Amino acid sequence: MLVYTSSMKQIITSLRDFQIKIAGEKNWLADDLELLHSSIALFADVMGGRENFTRLLGEVLIERADVGSKLALAYKDRIQLSATGRLSAWSVIHELAHVWDAKNGWKLSLKLEEFTGGLTDLKLSETKKGIPEEWDAGLKGAESKPGFYGRKPGVNAYGYFYGDKPSGSNWNFNRKEDFAESVAMYCGWGRNNPLSRTAHGRIERYLLPNRTKDPIYGIADNWSDYARYFYPEGGDYTKTKRWEFVESAIQRVNGG
Repeated sequence: MLVYTSSMKQIITSLRDFQIKIAGEKNWLADDLELLHSSIALFADVMGGRENFTRLLGEVLIERADVGSKLALAYKDRIQLSATGRLSAWSVIHELAHVWDAKNGWKLSLKLEEFTGGLTDLKLSETKKGIPEEWDAGLKGAESKPGFYGRKPGVNAYGYFYGDKPSGSNWNFNRKEDFAESVAMYCGWGRNNPLSRTAHGRIERYLLPNRTKDPIYGIADNWSDYARYFYPEGGDYTKTKRWEFVESAIQRVNGG
């Protein structure tokens, strides 16, 4: 049974300072509201403060909802978080990044694709099917076994050929997901916050032997083979074009 307490009401009230509204207040757990608040405050801090955060994202409604097999859905003024899924700081900032992108007509993710030298081409992706050195999935999509999750450029449901080196990719990867993950990586990399372990773990897993389970998601894959696609120079994410792109976007927010 969910219990709605005075401390939960205080958190919801304080979230209004960030122009965040909570739907179905009594459907939330206290721990989830606390995590939501701290994650939003973290993102606002990276953006240079609450004023920048509210100016860029505007008013956002956040609710727990049935989103099927997804963890969340994001729109320009609303985020639906899975009513049954586990909430994390990473997922909150990932979805907030989608809102930021949506507020800009999804042009931020398009510009990231262009800046990193990527492209989206489903027809080109189709030509790669069945070529072992280029296609790392089954003919009908990803398979849950090493070397078949769909991590190589263009091997995904969207025909997204990512450029430079993202921190990861899978069958559901596209430029919108790329932007959201890049923002989360930027917020966690080289900092000491709740995102940092995941951010660094996403890069360090490419040092693991093939068929080893990564410590972040518990997935066994051919990490060593994939290092050429994802492991940045010297293992330093700040040397990637994605870090540079998000850094530039944040600087513009701060008037730099």
